Amino acid sequence: MKRLSLYPILSLLITGLSACHTSIDATLFNNTGQGVSIDYPADTIAPARFAHLIYPNESRVLRLGVGGCVYLYEVPETLKDYHRPDFKFRAGRGVQVQVEKDFSIDLLPASYVGEMPVSPEVVLHQDGFPLRPIAKKCG
Repeated sequence: MKRLSLYPILSLLITGLSACHTSIDATLFNNTGQGVSIDYPADTIAPARFAHLIYPNESRVLRLGVGGCVYLYEVPETLKDYHRPDFKFRAGRGVQVQVEKDFSIDLLPASYVGEMPVSPEVVLHQDGFPLRPIAKKCG
């Protein structure tokens, strides 16, 4: 009888571990003034536009291509403003971020529903943001 009770526990453990390697729904607003590609080379987001992406969070590294350079960012595991269960349904965009002219990445409120990049007064200020590139490769 003890052996049978071990299977549900193992099943829950395996399910829990696989849940750690999910993808992140995100929307990236481009406020750089030039085209930005995600996971360079890829499709380009025009200036003052946005794109929806599904990004795997297991590596926690975001790659942006701008002007022949690749910028690497370490993405935080958790985001305070996005822990509410209804965040994805408010704007339908997942986690919203904005890349700036200095290539920093700001966190936008979950409730933002605009179509254009936001002004500095709208961005969220919390631990880890703005993200700064951890590496830059040009060539």
